[in-house]
Amino acid sequence: MNAILALILRIILIILAYGFVGGIGYLIYQDLSNIVQNKERITIQPMTVEFELDQESIRKTFSQREIILGRDPSCDLPLDNSTISLRHCRLAFHDKQWWVEDLDSTNGSYLNNVAIETPTVITAGDQLKLGRVLINITENHT
Repeated sequence: MNAILALILRIILIILAYGFVGGIGYLIYQDLSNIVQNKERITIQPMTVEFELDQESIRKTFSQREIILGRDPSCDLPLDNSTISLRHCRLAFHDKQWWVEDLDSTNGSYLNNVAIETPTVITAGDQLKLGRVLINITENHT
């Protein structure tokens, strides 16, 4: 009789242990789901750029998380100028700010006439110089 009671108690203990581990796993899953949902809810502040190319004034607004600028037609902002590299620089929105990063371009990228060597925060009123093309970052009211 004691052996049967001990076996039943062991089975109950095993069931409780598996239930506890399963509950912990479920809580971790819920927390990770909330993190992903909150990340998706972060609104991206639109980026508006103005520049002249071939004596034509161009203004574009972007609301995606990453913008690639370069001479390659597949870039988000293609710039048909011989002083621009195929993939010249990247504008990226993270940490609630816009950042600019040079992509090892031949002629370099400059923010307000200072060479960009590491990812740098950009704001409205800043000026990017990519090769011989000047790009003004303008404020976008939303």
